[in-house]
Amino acid sequence: MSSVIKKTKGPCAILAGAGTGKTYAIVEKVRYILQNKIYPPEKIVCLTFSNEAANALRSRILGILKDDREPAVKTFHSFCADLLRKYGEKIGINPDFKILLPEDAKIILHKNFKIQPYYCHKYTATISTAKDLGISIQDLQEYIDKNPHEDLDKKIEDLQFKLKTFYLKDYDREEKRSLSDTLEKLEKINNLSKFVKAWRAYEKIKAARNMQDYSDLNSKAIILLEKHPEIALEYKYVIVDEFQDTNKLQFDFLKLLAPEKNITVVGDLNQSIYRFRGAYKENFNIFRQYFQTGDSDIFTLAKSFRSPNSVLKTAHKLIENNYSNKQECFFVENAHNRPGEKIEAYELKNAKEETRKIIEIINKELKKGTPEDEICVLFRTHQQSRLLKKSLEYQNINYTAVASRSLFKSPEIKKVLDYLRILDSIRNNKKGSDNPWWDLFHSSGFSEEDLLRLGKFLKDNRDMNNLGQLVLDEDINLSEQGKIKLGLITKRIKSLLPPEENLPKLILRIYETLGLDPEQDKESMLCMHKFHELVQKYSQIESHNLGDFLHHIQIMENLGIEIEAPSAKESGIRIMTQHATKGLEYKAVIVSNLAQKRFPMERINSNSLIPAEISPELKPLLSEVPEAEKDYIIKEYETANQLLEERRLCYVAFTRAKENLYLTYALDYGNKKHYPSQFLNEIDYKKNPEISFVQDLDDRYEEPKLSIKPAASEISKESPKIKFSPSSLLLFDECQKKYEYKYIYNMPEPKPVSWEAIKLGSFVHHVIELGIKNNYRTENEFILLAKSEQAEEEWDFIELDEALPLIKVFFERNRNKYNSSSKTEINLSANISGLNFIGYADRVDFTPSGVEIIDYKTGNSYIQPKARNWQLGFYALAAQEKYGKVYKLTLDMLKKEKPLEFILDEKGNATESGGRMSFNLHEVKEELVSTAQAILGCYKTGFKPCPIEKNCDFCNEYVWGL
Repeated sequence: MSSVIKKTKGPCAILAGAGTGKTYAIVEKVRYILQNKIYPPEKIVCLTFSNEAANALRSRILGILKDDREPAVKTFHSFCADLLRKYGEKIGINPDFKILLPEDAKIILHKNFKIQPYYCHKYTATISTAKDLGISIQDLQEYIDKNPHEDLDKKIEDLQFKLKTFYLKDYDREEKRSLSDTLEKLEKINNLSKFVKAWRAYEKIKAARNMQDYSDLNSKAIILLEKHPEIALEYKYVIVDEFQDTNKLQFDFLKLLAPEKNITVVGDLNQSIYRFRGAYKENFNIFRQYFQTGDSDIFTLAKSFRSPNSVLKTAHKLIENNYSNKQECFFVENAHNRPGEKIEAYELKNAKEETRKIIEIINKELKKGTPEDEICVLFRTHQQSRLLKKSLEYQNINYTAVASRSLFKSPEIKKVLDYLRILDSIRNNKKGSDNPWWDLFHSSGFSEEDLLRLGKFLKDNRDMNNLGQLVLDEDINLSEQGKIKLGLITKRIKSLLPPEENLPKLILRIYETLGLDPEQDKESMLCMHKFHELVQKYSQIESHNLGDFLHHIQIMENLGIEIEAPSAKESGIRIMTQHATKGLEYKAVIVSNLAQKRFPMERINSNSLIPAEISPELKPLLSEVPEAEKDYIIKEYETANQLLEERRLCYVAFTRAKENLYLTYALDYGNKKHYPSQFLNEIDYKKNPEISFVQDLDDRYEEPKLSIKPAASEISKESPKIKFSPSSLLLFDECQKKYEYKYIYNMPEPKPVSWEAIKLGSFVHHVIELGIKNNYRTENEFILLAKSEQAEEEWDFIELDEALPLIKVFFERNRNKYNSSSKTEINLSANISGLNFIGYADRVDFTPSGVEIIDYKTGNSYIQPKARNWQLGFYALAAQEKYGKVYKLTLDMLKKEKPLEFILDEKGNATESGGRMSFNLHEVKEELVSTAQAILGCYKTGFKPCPIEKNCDFCNEYVWGL
């Protein structure tokens, strides 16, 4: 350690194993520099990655300073921002710039350019990655220009049309494959062109609003130092912590910041777990080349002051699998040669039993005196932890979790948003306030009977221009207690109706009107303060208008942007993901879900649009590869690198343990068989002398008790009148509580994120229906009809460029099928086993072979077999009663390569035409009847929530409160 600390001239690389005291080494190096007056404190820069790490390091360094002068201890982004505020005018940057967060960048793309949420995420991720890799808009434009195609949209539309109608012609596999390959290449170029266009527009908005995003801070600091190298001379020594997490741009910045090459970088290649954020794996090698380091400039810290040898030996056995030459992976041992207790590994029957075992381990640790906040349970994803959280609550074990809940879903803020939406709808005479009214009623303590009446009132009047005013004025038939509660709500709303110009003041008025006392509950207080700050920030930057603010919130919800609710919990069992635990340590660590496909995860999530041919990482790999093999090479490379990163993540998890390490996995998750993680096999978990393996296949999990209320008397009266539909049965099959809230309490449907796609589908259905009713026989008639309908106010927002290709595909596929006897939008009802069923089919054609029932699908999503079978099966059962023999059932999926057609035989077997799928009509009938009977049973006994381990979003929010 002494030689590491005294190396203050020239480059120095410290390869530090987990827990080997790298922070201590940094602090001691700074102390040595200051004590020996090698450089003054203000000339030293210490850079790291997170604010928490920077603050921790700064507090340690402050303790060794002799006067007010101190080194710059900051994150890369913060230090670059300071440079730009101080010197940015030299390169034309306004020093008062605002920093644009990634979430705000998504909002800009969605709000200003109507880019769909999926692409907002993809575009912002690609912009950030491109900038971090030093790839510019011009680089992408040059790539596009090398692949020129005139009338690209027209060529893509023509190819899509050919592929979607190819099945109508003689089948030629080679021709089809050629068409598919050409289409894929053109779509890649087209998608890239659209992205570049959006990126240019995004940069213009940023410039107009004086904004810099995170990647700009690095890239523009580089431009600043390139044009004004004298600025770097103000700093004499640079220290970089967690160097393995630097991206290419940050390394380029370091080269300019340390022109005299007085730099120390500290890191652990085995803990590089941020490749998905742009961490560049070659930076250590590039550092050695650029700074010309010799063996005397490279140091290893291999004595751990954290983990015992049992953990360190096992972690080493795991991570050496990342090295082709295992000799390069140096062994880290405990500094005091502490052997430690054996690691305990448990095999459990299923996810519930794994949760039971984790709680047993927690109780064992608590019993032997381990503090709650020294016990940490690690999961690969947040979703995997929900069952444990609920079980800990049930057993009254305190816990605290990273990213535990959304601010907008906390009860007090949800209620405030309901009031804001209701006020906005009444003030501006808007439709569509049934959702906030319903939410408000269900959180206000009304009786079951009153909730039923209020839900029915909202449903019956939801299309009224001003539903809110109607609720205020109408005398709704409620119980006496219900009238009092409703009177209190309407009184509050009336008091808030006079417009309040200042939006933050309106929020405070709502807090006061609702009696939300910030002092009563610390967590509520923190949530209310955070929401008020959000409103203040929005008002200062954007607008004071309530409608604009609510539109902003809606965009955030559409984009899936969640603001974390502050937590007042400071003690308790720690629950977090492996990524979140980096840099932390605990006496007892439990690594859960060590099953293949759960950890390591095998799905590759690449959110980047950057062509592999210009990626600095992939470009050398692909330079000599034939075009036909590139996709395979890229996939193999990404798969291999993901596994390396997952293994490093597992290494990080193991080496958080100061004393005891526990490993758990189940053989079954969600009724799907799982095998032990390959990481367990790599550490030889059944025979390793450092590991005690126990197979615990008992069924001893204790279900959290949940009282299921019997149905209210008014609900029971309704049950004989029910008409079942395939969609309602599928909803019940998916989630009983979701069915209950929708069909009994009349919970309004939330506006879907893909609203535009739904409206497009409605328009295409509308045009097809009119065209068939008029018996149009040419494509041009349908096109003219679409243009005529789109000119009407009801459909003027529809993009014809999206609608016409679907209409053309429909016509080509169906031109010889429909005729003047065809029926459209048919109401199909049937009484099956004494139960009433109802549904709607898009079209019925009458042919010599029998009836064909056709349903159009304009989306691109996968249709589950059960949903398909129940829908088509019901059509057949109902149509048989009404029209006689049914011989064909068709889902005409206009965005797919061909329709899905089932031929029905005399025995009720429906077999896919030209395919392998099938179902039986009699079996479908039994499934429909048994599901309907189960619903009737729930009307009497109550509707059950989904099991926690199912991770049902609806039950997590409305039942389990997760």
